[in-house]
This record gives sequence, structure tokens and C-alpha cells, in this order.
Amino acid sequence: MSELEKTETLAPHELPRETSAILRIFGRNTIWLWLDLGALRIGTALAGLFLIRYFGPTNFGIYSMALAIGWVANAVIDLGLTRYAARAAAATPEKVPGILSLSLFTTIVSLLLTLIGLWIALRLGHWQVACLAAGFIVCNFDGTASLCSNILTALLRSRAILPGSVLGASGLIALIFLAMALHLSVLTMLLLLSVRSLLVLILRLSQLRAHWPATEDWTWQRFKEITANALPYFANNLTQVGYGKLAILCLGFLASKQTVGWFAAAFAISDVIPQWSYSLSFAVLPVWTRLFESNRREELLDLRRRLMDVILFTCVPLWLSLALFAPELCSLLGPKYVPSADILRILAFRSVLSVHDGLLGHGFLVAVNRVKERQAALARCAVLLTGLSLLFGYLWGARGVAFALITSDSCLILQYLVISLRIQLKIHLPTAFAHVLLAGGCMVLTTYLLPTEAYTISKLLLALAAYFGALLMLSRKQLFSAGRTVRECIS
Repeated sequence: MSELEKTETLAPHELPRETSAILRIFGRNTIWLWLDLGALRIGTALAGLFLIRYFGPTNFGIYSMALAIGWVANAVIDLGLTRYAARAAAATPEKVPGILSLSLFTTIVSLLLTLIGLWIALRLGHWQVACLAAGFIVCNFDGTASLCSNILTALLRSRAILPGSVLGASGLIALIFLAMALHLSVLTMLLLLSVRSLLVLILRLSQLRAHWPATEDWTWQRFKEITANALPYFANNLTQVGYGKLAILCLGFLASKQTVGWFAAAFAISDVIPQWSYSLSFAVLPVWTRLFESNRREELLDLRRRLMDVILFTCVPLWLSLALFAPELCSLLGPKYVPSADILRILAFRSVLSVHDGLLGHGFLVAVNRVKERQAALARCAVLLTGLSLLFGYLWGARGVAFALITSDSCLILQYLVISLRIQLKIHLPTAFAHVLLAGGCMVLTTYLLPTEAYTISKLLLALAAYFGALLMLSRKQLFSAGRTVRECIS
């Protein structure tokens, strides 16, 4: 058996004892996920800018609403299996066939019912309802493909995710430019996306052929057993997915489709960094799970501390770059999206909060088997977000909803800190926190002192140079330590 195959089948007690070796396993897992959620997502995000520009705020608002409702509906029929699989496959790989059988069953049944609804909507001429049905089909296939990728990651086979991701990304880019060339409608675009998502799902299932369900996995008794195990994750998945889409849905009830389009465009730009960072939480979850299951808490906490230091140093300049250069970023979408700049300035801070949500929530709390506590925190913040979005959205429109999202995200992170303290796994504030804030202030000051006629890329590079230059003077030891962590991950 090769070294890679040995690592992919590690049991909890077989995880290496050396922290550097654990970091190498985590780093390898992360690199493949970064290629998936990072490089490929950046490519699709850049192509997505053309789609946003082509659709315009109104049609993009309809497109965003269709996908938002589709993801919430998919979270309902998922039954929590996607989140459950991320941990169960890492702790007990023998459970994978049963999880796959139930997921495929719910996917097929819901698909048939949606196709009937789509046909009726088309016959009656309700094209916006048809868009919602098509959006659900896209999210249905993508959700099941995501479950498969979670299983591959939990088995430490993150490299196997890449072929499906390349297929999905290249298919999306091709469809975007096809839509622009042929002047396709929102509905046609969504239907074509569903075909692309189906192809990705088929590829991911073929990669799990060694874990395909047997005959005994397709019984009601087996379905009930898997559902009972996944039940705590159901509410977690529903609230987490719904939480991410609530702001758009609430704004859709209060404002025009054009305003929704402005908000969705700013949200899409601010979400690029969090989507890339989710590879970190997906990659570290199986590692932390194995450390926790083998009662190696000191190593678990040390790994968490080191990763939080790296995140702190990198998130702050990314947040400030989005906020400081929001007008330039939104101008890439066209003159119709000028109002999105003010929204993006607010949502930029969400980049920091979402990265920590992924690491501490999906990564740490799930790994230490605190799913119910995290679900309760998400549920409370979902209610808070709904109330604040409706109130602030009524008073201040899209900007108010952006403030509501930042407020609820902050409350969510605070709850994670309280949960970690209660279970005696306290999260300590990084020692370089104050220095990072001072360095961020130098970055902002540098940007405003530069002449307005300077090129945007020059201003950005000088601002980043001021940030890291200040860190070298204020927090050299911690910065080099973070660099050593990154080096051990990729060595």
C-alpha cells in the first residue's frame, strides 16, 4: 500500500504523534481544497462578474432569489446528511454506504416532484415560479455532490475532489459566456446549470464506487437508522444554510428586484474570500476529529491556536482591501452597480467573521462533537438576523440588511467563544491582536494619503506593504511563527 493510501485510511489512533506530521496531512488536504474552493472559485467568480453585468440588477436579483430559495429547500431534504457525513466518515468509514443510499433516495424523489412542478409552471406561463423550480434542481444536485466531496475529504482524499471541481468550474464558465453570446434568459441559464451539476454529481459518485450502497442499505430500516443518527445535524444544516440566505430572502420581501441585485452583487464579491477559506475548515475537520476521538486535546488546541494566528494575519488586510477599494471592484460590474459599493464596504467585514465561523463552528465545534450547541447558536442568530433584516431593511434598504448580517455574524462568533469556554476548551485572543489592528490602521492611513490619481493596483500594493511592514516592527516573533506554521503545512 502506498503512503497516500495509508494516510487515507488512518484510524484515530493511527494519526501521527508529531505536530509537524499532522500539519503536513492537514496541509495536503488543504492544498487540494484550496484548488477547489480557491483557484477554481476565483475563476468562476471572475466569469460570474460578466454574468452579473449581463443580467443587470433586476434579472440578477431573480437569479439570486432562485438559488437562495433552492439552497434552503435543499437543506430541508438533505436531512443533515451532508454535515453528518463530514464527521461520520472520518470517525467510522463503514457508515458511508448507508449515508449515500439515503441521500440518493431523497435526491431522486425530490427531483421527480420538482420536475412536475416545473412542467406545470411552464404550462401556465409562470416563468418566475419556473425559475425557482430550476434553481432548486441546481441546488439539489450541487448539494448531493457536496455530500460526496465531504466524504472524500473526511477520508483524507481531497485530491479526488479536483476533477469534479474542474468539470463544474469549466462548465459554469462556458455556460456564462454561452448565455452572453446567445442572449439566454435566467430560466434557460438555470436549466443548463442543472445539467452541469448533474454531470459533476455523476463524477463524484463514480469516485466513491468502493463505498456504493449494497442491497441492505436500501431498506426503510436502514434509512430510519441513518436519519436518526443525522437528526442532530439536520437542524444544524438547515439553520446554517438558511442563515446564509436569509438576508437576501428578507430583502426580497422589502425591496425591488433591482435592489436585491445590488445587494447580491456585493454579497458575491464579499463571499469570494470566505468560500476560499472554507477549504481550511473542511480540511481540518477530519484531523481535529481524529485528535479529539483519540483524546489528544493538547495537540488539538495547539493546532487551533496556530491556525487562528495565521488567519488573523491574513484576514485583516483582505477585509480592508475589500472595503477601501469597493468602488473600483463594483465598477467592474458596470455603471448599474454603483450603489453596490456602499453595501460592499459594510459586507467586507463579513470576510473576517465568516472565516472564523468556518474554522470555529464547522471545524472545531463539530470536531469536538458539539453539534447541538452550534445548532442552537445558529438558530438564535437566524432569528436575530431575520428580525434585524426586516427592521433595518425597512429603514435603510440594502445597507440596513448588510448591517443586520454583520451584527448577527458577530453574535454568532461570540456564542462560539462562550461554548468553547463552557466545555473547557477556551479560545484565547491571539497575542498579536492589538498589533494587527495597528498595522491595519497604517494600511488605511497609507491608502488615504496616496494621491487620488494613483493607479488602484499601486495603491493596493503600497497599502499591503505598509501593513506587513508595521507587523514586522510590532509583532515580528508572532509573524515568523505564523510563517513557520504555513511552511510546515506545505513542506
